[in-house]
Amino acid sequence: MTKAKLTNARLAKGISQEELADLIGMTQSNYSRRENGHKKISEVEWVKIAKVLGVEKEVIYEPDEEINLKNTTVKMLQFNIPNFVLEHIELLKKENKILKEKLKQFKNQNINP
Repeated sequence: MTKAKLTNARLAKGISQEELADLIGMTQSNYSRRENGHKKISEVEWVKIAKVLGVEKEVIYEPDEEINLKNTTVKMLQFNIPNFVLEHIELLKKENKILKEKLKQFKNQNINP
């Protein structure tokens, strides 16, 4: 959802996306994604933008649309992990457990000499 209030305020000041982006410390493409509603605008960014435009944040602020998960299709890729990888993971878990125990013993020896 395009941030109409923000876009209108920017245009009313005669400032391009590139100019505004430079003034708030980001690239034009990153700013464009925010103004067009493809990326969330953080609280800090809203404050910077309002300051550059010379308006109160509330004048330009529009909340981000909530994503409706019911209408969102998620495609999941399925793949098989080779057995040798799974076996190696198990070996690493065992070695990690042994090393944690050794570390605990080492710490106890240093605490109680």
